[in-house]
Amino acid sequence: MCEIVSDIRRVKSSALMPAIGEIIAGGGRVRLTVTGSSMYPFLRQGVDSVILAAVEPTALKRGSIVLVLRDNGQYVLHRIIRHKRQCFYLNGDAQQQIEGPLLPEQVVAVVTSVWRRDRHIDCRGLWWRALSALWGLALPVRGYIFAAYRWLSS
Repeated sequence: MCEIVSDIRRVKSSALMPAIGEIIAGGGRVRLTVTGSSMYPFLRQGVDSVILAAVEPTALKRGSIVLVLRDNGQYVLHRIIRHKRQCFYLNGDAQQQIEGPLLPEQVVAVVTSVWRRDRHIDCRGLWWRALSALWGLALPVRGYIFAAYRWLSS
């Protein structure tokens, strides 16, 4: 029997991560609502949700969005911008600073798709990959892009 639940509760992701990690390690997928603005404009806080799945370290590619566990115990969802030997470097789409090196063991999951309201976006699709690559190339000038956007929006 199905029960409709109207009482939505927000829970800190850190409280859910052990369970999420188990589901993903067992081959399952998890859908999480995006919080924070570090991945804007590709991921929008409170609007988008992501599907997380397990990934082999050898399958990690530049442009992939991954959920990682930082050394300080914090979880973050950012994009791989550089892959070197046995480590990789991350960057939030709304940021200019690069984080790394990170080890493959720190990867909890990879984002396979995005839900923007009722629209499904496959992260392996050509359109998504092309836009992601272009945005990656814009890393040196993102600060100017966001400043222009804020100026035009005001």
